[in-house]
Amino acid sequence: MKNTLLPISLLGSLLALSNISHAADEEAPSAATWTGNTELGFIQTSGNSDTQSFNGKFNIVRDLQPLKTAFKLEALTSEESGDPSKEKYLSEFKLDYSLGEFDYFTSLLSYEDDRFSGYQYQSTLSLGYGYRAWHAEQGELDIEVGPGYRRNALEQRNEKGEKVEEEAIGRLGINLLVNISESAKFTEVITIESGDSNTVYKSDMGLQSTLIGALAMKINYQVKHTDTVPEGTKNTDSLVGVTLVYSF
Repeated sequence: MKNTLLPISLLGSLLALSNISHAADEEAPSAATWTGNTELGFIQTSGNSDTQSFNGKFNIVRDLQPLKTAFKLEALTSEESGDPSKEKYLSEFKLDYSLGEFDYFTSLLSYEDDRFSGYQYQSTLSLGYGYRAWHAEQGELDIEVGPGYRRNALEQRNEKGEKVEEEAIGRLGINLLVNISESAKFTEVITIESGDSNTVYKSDMGLQSTLIGALAMKINYQVKHTDTVPEGTKNTDSLVGVTLVYSF
């Protein structure tokens, strides 16, 4: 019963924040600001080994103060000699409600489908408090902390005979942006989601340089470490990618 009440209360808070968004739309005299970007990367090799990999991302942000809404989609597929070796899909929906110049209320709903992780899916719902610890022309740093709820569905039952793992968690998020120059920037997103039975660490590091106009090249390094994983899978998963980025 406790496992059911927690996600319901968090979801209720998320819906309440969404209603605030509609109220802000009606009261705000200015139009919302839309920004976003699309990333695409593709690698193909032939000869002694034939491999193909595709990496795609889509991000869009709607800013109508005091509320900011962000939606993200990611897809990664890879094949070796015609056989799938990697297939992962991720979606995130985030709402931030400004409380002042540097602090805000935040909520996040994420869903991940990694076909080679031993899970059917991994999902997280969290609420929290965010603070902009650094804000300047050179960049910005946001720190977020709060409670959440995690629900994962396993491909095979674990040693306890369970097919679903769910627990309350604490979430820490760190978002860093450094403007190296007018045409280059460095980003780092770190999240730690910890519960009684498992802890998940994620790091997403990127170096982006403008090529021409709204088109840029990005080098990306992602790491995900899970303390306890299904049998037959590794604790750490990493990705190095080079993508073209179109911002709008």
